[in-house]
Amino acid sequence: MLKKILQAVMLGTMLSIPAPMPSIAPPAQAASIQAANQPIICSVMESFEEQKLGVQAVVFHQRDKADGPRLGDLLLKHTGEEMEIEASGGRRYRATIFRVKSCFGRGLAIIPTNRLKLAENDGFSLRLP
Repeated sequence: MLKKILQAVMLGTMLSIPAPMPSIAPPAQAASIQAANQPIICSVMESFEEQKLGVQAVVFHQRDKADGPRLGDLLLKHTGEEMEIEASGGRRYRATIFRVKSCFGRGLAIIPTNRLKLAENDGFSLRLP
């Protein structure tokens, strides 16, 4: 008898727990996620090459003033992470990107020199991989 009561209580408990529904982002949220993944066109301000280590340090900012908030947000949330740089010609490269705290809206890219070399005023697009 006790076994049947326990079974009924367990069945009732199981039926009262709501089943998880698949997560569907509202259209506005989906559009905002898609916009965040759009590349940001950047411009090289300064570049420094360290031949012994085989790396280049590139200080950059957004090319278009309107992209400033997006770049700032991307750098703040993902500093120290690997991102994708697309140089002229459409080739894509990986680089580690940092937020430069002392210069508002500036980023620092560390790039292996055997893959890509960027000079002052060169343009590239930046995005998460």
